[in-house]
Amino acid sequence: MSGRAIACPSCGAVQHLPLLASGEAARCVRCDSILERSRGTSVGGAAALAIATFVLLIPANLLPLYRVELLAGSRASHVTSGVHAFWAQHWPLPAIAMLVFVLILPLLRFALLGLVLGAVHLGRASPRLGPSFRVAQTLGVWAMPEVMLLGIYVAYGRLTALFDLKVGEGALFMAAATVGALLTRAAIDEATVWRAIMPEPAVPAGPTLSCQACLLVLPLAASGGDCPRCNARLEPRKTNSLALTTALIGTGLVLYLPANLLPMALTIKLATASSYTVFGGVIELADAGLWGLAALVFTASFAIPLLKLTGMVWLLWSVHTGSTRALKLKTRLHHAIHEIGRWSMVDVLAIGTFVPLMQFDQLANAQAMPGMVAFLGVVIATMFSTHSFDTRLLWDALDRRSSTMRPLPA
Repeated sequence: MSGRAIACPSCGAVQHLPLLASGEAARCVRCDSILERSRGTSVGGAAALAIATFVLLIPANLLPLYRVELLAGSRASHVTSGVHAFWAQHWPLPAIAMLVFVLILPLLRFALLGLVLGAVHLGRASPRLGPSFRVAQTLGVWAMPEVMLLGIYVAYGRLTALFDLKVGEGALFMAAATVGALLTRAAIDEATVWRAIMPEPAVPAGPTLSCQACLLVLPLAASGGDCPRCNARLEPRKTNSLALTTALIGTGLVLYLPANLLPMALTIKLATASSYTVFGGVIELADAGLWGLAALVFTASFAIPLLKLTGMVWLLWSVHTGSTRALKLKTRLHHAIHEIGRWSMVDVLAIGTFVPLMQFDQLANAQAMPGMVAFLGVVIATMFSTHSFDTRLLWDALDRRSSTMRPLPA
């Protein structure tokens, strides 16, 4: 059966992968992770979607998200005005996070995707495109137009009880860019693009290692060098994975209590001040009859951070104890935490969109509070922890146990 060898990035098992028909997916025989999915889409279509998304992101970031008018004047909220408001209120971390995750990284991701996919479609693929495609795919988690759109929706739900809001053109372009981002992600046939950039060579004899970015199988002697296809650093296992992940999760645990106990934002209307915590904000939305919005905020701002922290602690404990139980479940848990972690940014981005609107002195005012910064710290620390953790360490315990149980030769 024609095909090639591939090393599973989740458990490290090297196995034969047959050529897939359109719409088929191949799963790892050991950990059941998806190794490859043939989407049956054209590279040209994916390139067009990536370029369209890049173009839509420009007005989405420059035009008003929504507007409000009071007797004291009118205000509009932009992505850039949220960054400025955080910085003016002496919260540099949220300002930088909003600038990077909402403005810079989405533009960079879809510019790189448009470049790489366009070159592949035109038959001009080469290994020089590998690093660009690797960066673009890595940014899929960190570029957050979809999360920003939910943040706009959450902020709109909070503010409609206070003001007569008008949705701006920026919000409409952000919605269109979000659709484009989702369609682009669904249309990219990653394995096809990697093979166009550089086909897989014959599987080397003897011990091997695999590139975590493009899954190229190479001799173990290549460890310490750079992948010839995507230029990623080649290592049998991620360097200092356990120490770094433990430090990040420890940081998240330290910040978790202040993130939930301290107020996220302070609002003042007609000289009456009120603030809300993460859970208090959920209760306020529920009391206002916005049950769907309350459920969304509860899931994104309370349930997901708790799941990430407890899940990552379990994975770390499993590696430290050498446990071989429920390895498939633990691997799936890591995949889920990695995918959903960014959605916890919703509340932070919502605050970044409504704070610029509420700047009418004593008539109506809003400020970010320390709880938001602590909460952002939890989100970022847990997101980085899923990147630093190497799930192959979970399966190494099984390999060690299997080697000790082998009978000695006669």
